[in-house]
Amino acid sequence: MTDMIENPDEDCGVDEEVFPCLGRCCRKKDALFMASYEKTCPHCDIWSSLPYGADLKTVTIFECSRLGYGKRLTG
Repeated sequence: MTDMIENPDEDCGVDEEVFPCLGRCCRKKDALFMASYEKTCPHCDIWSSLPYGADLKTVTIFECSRLGYGKRLTG
């Protein structure tokens, strides 16, 4: 399998239904109080909001600038 960082023009093979793909787009980091992610793909970006609302939930936003995918996860 070719690493995307070495060959950024090759299709990464991640379909929108499975985006973000752990191991290809990002990896989950150990955190005590909330889910935390680290990007592993140069085309992906990850943001997390501060806790908000009555339940004090955070939102993690994943975006792929290459394929145009985006997903919001509430945690």
